[in-house]
Amino acid sequence: MTSKAATIFKNIGLGFILLIGVVSCEKDLEDIAVDLTGQRPFDVGDSIFEIIAYHKNLDSSRVDNNNPQKLPLYLLGVNHNSTFGGLKSDLITQIALPLTGVDFGDNPVIDRVVLDIPYFSTRDGDQAAVDPETGLPIKDEAGDSIKVPNFKLDSIYGKTDLAYKISVYELGTFLNTLNPDDPTKPKSYYSDKDYVMNDKLHESDFLPNRNDTVLYVERVHLDGDPGTVDDIDTIIKENSNPTMKFDLDPQFFTERFVKHDNTSDFESNDNFVRYFRGLYIDAEGFDGSLMNLLTNDGTMTIYFTNDEVVDEEANQDLNYNGITGESQVLAKTKQTMTFTFGGVRTGKYDRDYAGSIAEQALMNPDKVNGESKLYLQGAAGSEIIIELFDQETLDYLRAQRFLINEANLVVYVDGEQSEVPEKLLLYKYDFDSYLSDYYINVSLEYAGGALEYDSEGKPEKYKFRLTDYISKVLNSTEPLVLSKLALKNFVSTDNSDFATADTLVQDWNWSPKGVVLHGNKPKENSKRLKLELFYSK
Repeated sequence: MTSKAATIFKNIGLGFILLIGVVSCEKDLEDIAVDLTGQRPFDVGDSIFEIIAYHKNLDSSRVDNNNPQKLPLYLLGVNHNSTFGGLKSDLITQIALPLTGVDFGDNPVIDRVVLDIPYFSTRDGDQAAVDPETGLPIKDEAGDSIKVPNFKLDSIYGKTDLAYKISVYELGTFLNTLNPDDPTKPKSYYSDKDYVMNDKLHESDFLPNRNDTVLYVERVHLDGDPGTVDDIDTIIKENSNPTMKFDLDPQFFTERFVKHDNTSDFESNDNFVRYFRGLYIDAEGFDGSLMNLLTNDGTMTIYFTNDEVVDEEANQDLNYNGITGESQVLAKTKQTMTFTFGGVRTGKYDRDYAGSIAEQALMNPDKVNGESKLYLQGAAGSEIIIELFDQETLDYLRAQRFLINEANLVVYVDGEQSEVPEKLLLYKYDFDSYLSDYYINVSLEYAGGALEYDSEGKPEKYKFRLTDYISKVLNSTEPLVLSKLALKNFVSTDNSDFATADTLVQDWNWSPKGVVLHGNKPKENSKRLKLELFYSK
């Protein structure tokens, strides 16, 4: 027995409790059980393992949709908090041609161009309709308030009552679906990539609006006099869900779309995305809110009028000549053309830890002794690196041939925190792969990681089961190579199809939620990060 191993087991009696590194025995449970197959007694014990944990600051996260098996969300907005500092996120997307193609007809004139992006929202009863200009309730003929759906916004973080600026630009960078260096593989985009922004198409102050469910489009070109409003279109989504709406520069689209004389640029989607490369939606400001967005239903719609030969109804005067009910008259008619968010979508994250509580810990992690506080955040934020055993201790433990009945890693939330991740993922850092505990039951739930609450309903801890992994690492005959472990903010792309041997952890992350956790020290802290083992010998 080495001198270190002798020290570990000194004064433990039967040796049921293993202490590694800085020894701290929290439990002194010892049992004698019976091996039913051989009718011989065997020892049962539990152990607390001291471990080392520290931060890793991430440069970027993957943010594209080029893997059809992984459907990420996107992040837009700005937010600043004292713990994690500032985060700004922009949205970049290609625009797809309408299925019917592009044909503006004769003498087209644009009324309005609107970029429309749905929020994540939940129906929350009804409310009284309010006139958007006067702020007064809208009533029916009987004098009763008209009821309209009421919504609450989901997946929005930060200060929703604080406005920030949104600007929309023509994207100058071409987005590839395939990797130009190896066209057999999809192109990956990361959140630290820079993009070229060309013409500015929109700029305004922005506040999330949970009841932004109606778009009014004024038609001003029907009678030939753009100084008058001839008609108003009231546009409501089929499900009435709220969306954010940004007016884009109609003159830009008049020049680049309507008057564009190279029709081949609109003949196919491949040609189109090379001509009009997409939109860059830029969030600007010190503080505000961040929104997760799916964007599949995002659209850019051109509302315009053109000349058509039509038959008037008996009471219609479509060509404004003072005569109703005419046949085959040349009139201005209302049209719409909708371009969807298609092709490649990606994003850009800018982080600023300056002056934040987490700054020093993230920039100067203590990799030798570990940390007393651990700062974890998604969206190119930070992960936690965990080291379990040194080689000498590992060799000794393998020689003891312990049967591991259960192994748990328990991570406590440090203090009261409200907006923390609902789930964390524990994985093998050295190999970017899942622990075997995740896929022996083909279930991420088996291995744990979900946030647990205390008796008062406050966030308390995350608990992980790594029994199979520790058992294989401590196997005396064919041991698994020990890896550092890592904790990250869990997102839906972390769900894996283990039946197809998909065991690599992906590097998408779009959740800006962060959490402060108890670290591995001091040893007097009962909530410090530690490994629990239950074993037989």
